[in-house]
Amino acid sequence: MLFNITKYSVKNILRNKFLTISTILVLTLLMFFINVLQILDSVSVKIISGINSKMSISLYLKEGVSRDSLEILTLKDNIGNINKNIDFNYKTKDQILLEMKQKEPELVKILENDNPLPETIVLSNIEIEDYEKVNKVVENQFSILLNNDIDKDYFANYKTQFKRISQVISILNILKVGVEVIILIFFVSIAVITYSVIGNFIYYYKNEIYITRLVGGAKSFIYGPFILQGIIYSIISFFISLFIFVLLLKNLNSTFGEYFEFVVSTEVTLLQLLIFIFIGGISGYLSSRKYLKQLK
Repeated sequence: MLFNITKYSVKNILRNKFLTISTILVLTLLMFFINVLQILDSVSVKIISGINSKMSISLYLKEGVSRDSLEILTLKDNIGNINKNIDFNYKTKDQILLEMKQKEPELVKILENDNPLPETIVLSNIEIEDYEKVNKVVENQFSILLNNDIDKDYFANYKTQFKRISQVISILNILKVGVEVIILIFFVSIAVITYSVIGNFIYYYKNEIYITRLVGGAKSFIYGPFILQGIIYSIISFFISLFIFVLLLKNLNSTFGEYFEFVVSTEVTLLQLLIFIFIGGISGYLSSRKYLKQLK
């Protein structure tokens, strides 16, 4: 039975070579672009991680607030409870002046007699998903910060910094979600194309199918070839797209290998193959089920 189903399925594929080649070409392109978008998604994750590693929040403290203040100790504990990897760096006004002296020696000469710089807490190494939690903790200690009016934006104060960071995070997240949505659309497109192509085959060869029914052909023999046909389209298209994709990655690695290594994950590749086989099979089944019913 399986041999006959396979034989009839291959016969269908070879009957209309133009439609077969066109279908495989379109499916190959869609699968190839899915792989490209997945690479872009992984690159965007690395870019987000790189940007995040360079972002920090500076909390400028009011005069009289010291390292050993209850508010500072509470703030440090609460930040640590969010994520132990967050760096909590308390800098005295003398440390800040020294750092500024290394960067802007001419400017510091004006400040040497009187240091007006505030003591500062620098929060860094914050994960993207932790910024909102950090914001809530800091807002509970607003009373110890300079320019702590939450209704006003002061240059380089906490609220202004957090607002800018939130905008960057929002843009990066939108781009990431956008890539994932496009990938999903491509998966749906593969299913729709396979569904339509199988429907066309059923329409063109409806007389043969009708005769097969009249002579008592089993349902598995009637539905099976079209289900297998969808699977064969997916498998052929997948391996062609994978071959092209591997060539692309080799070229990318030769050019950008020192910055980012592009690799083909065996696990992801096998998962993709299984997904495409499932899409091809279920599309073939749904299409044959719908159009074969219309032949009754």
